[in-house]
Amino acid sequence: MITAGLLLIDSALIVLGAIGIFTLIFAWMIGVRNLARLEVTLQAPAQVFADTVFHLHVILQNGRKLMDTFYIHTVIHLSKIARIHSQTLWTAAGSSATVKLSGSIPSRGDHQEHPCILTSKFPLGLFSHERRLTAIREILVYPKAITPREFFATGEFDDAWLGGGLQQGDAPGEPRGIRPFRPGDPAKRIHWPSTIRSIARGRSPRIRESDPPGLRPRKATVIFHSFGTDGSLIRTDHFERGLSLLCGALRHLRSIGVTAHLKADFLAWKDFPTFHSQAWSNTLTHLARAQRAHETEAHDLETAILQTPSQNALIIVSDMPPESWQHTLPQRPALIIDINQHQYSKREMIVKSKSHKIASIPSTSPKPTAQSIISTSTR
Repeated sequence: MITAGLLLIDSALIVLGAIGIFTLIFAWMIGVRNLARLEVTLQAPAQVFADTVFHLHVILQNGRKLMDTFYIHTVIHLSKIARIHSQTLWTAAGSSATVKLSGSIPSRGDHQEHPCILTSKFPLGLFSHERRLTAIREILVYPKAITPREFFATGEFDDAWLGGGLQQGDAPGEPRGIRPFRPGDPAKRIHWPSTIRSIARGRSPRIRESDPPGLRPRKATVIFHSFGTDGSLIRTDHFERGLSLLCGALRHLRSIGVTAHLKADFLAWKDFPTFHSQAWSNTLTHLARAQRAHETEAHDLETAILQTPSQNALIIVSDMPPESWQHTLPQRPALIIDINQHQYSKREMIVKSKSHKIASIPSTSPKPTAQSIISTSTR
């Protein structure tokens, strides 16, 4: 417009061109100023499990005193892995805006720095400005707990151990039938449908009768190792899955009341209790920060097995296939956890309806899980 105004000797075009250039310069300066002196703070749980959704707050702090902030798009690389988006429409000068989000971290670890990218096209959408920050928040991510399928092969570890030190299980046992009420029977075992019918006939209440619960070991020792014979393929994803199986095994033992101790090569074969609350918290911390041991040998594993008390159940977890190390074990009963196991989810059957059919089953789809903004508030 300025060039056309000079060629045509038209002052109006020259003025409009100058206004356009001034507008571009003004929009660029305001856009740069819009991202200046901004800080991002995270409020998130200090400990979470991998691949588990949790809530967090993203606080955008405006440190300026004279200019508000508008239309800020924030991308947070949570633990440098998970990417979470948020949008802040307006933040007053000297104040902050809080965005409540939900997200998850797919892998374990101890993370303190979370890169953030702030972008904005304010004020006119002519320029895209970007600023990179780092939010400091320590988040300890525990391994995803996967309960090994071997526990359910013989009734949730009942009757799976044939050694000494057995204790009675806390399960009610298998149901046997219904019998008349006897003095001393607890009220929680009353079978109400049968009791109502029995009382209507003038008889006594009816009680559910079950078989005695199974037996399980009083104590257990869980050994984790990364030993394998020559020629075995080392895979980092197997180590992560092995830690998930180890975490699931220890959690299952706590849930059924079995006192367990952990021995692992990445913990220098030290004996760590895992049953009480503080011991369990310390164990999860060790699992979150674990690094694969690269110098595990057969005699280390053999020594750890031989040092295990005979009255303890022995459970062995490894990130190597059992066929590469199982033949080197001493002759002792042990529950071997296979790393090559998968848990498949049950899929829903979907039947598409057609117009020429008289009756049909409508198709259903699962509800989407939103990893998006829940609410935005400005102080």
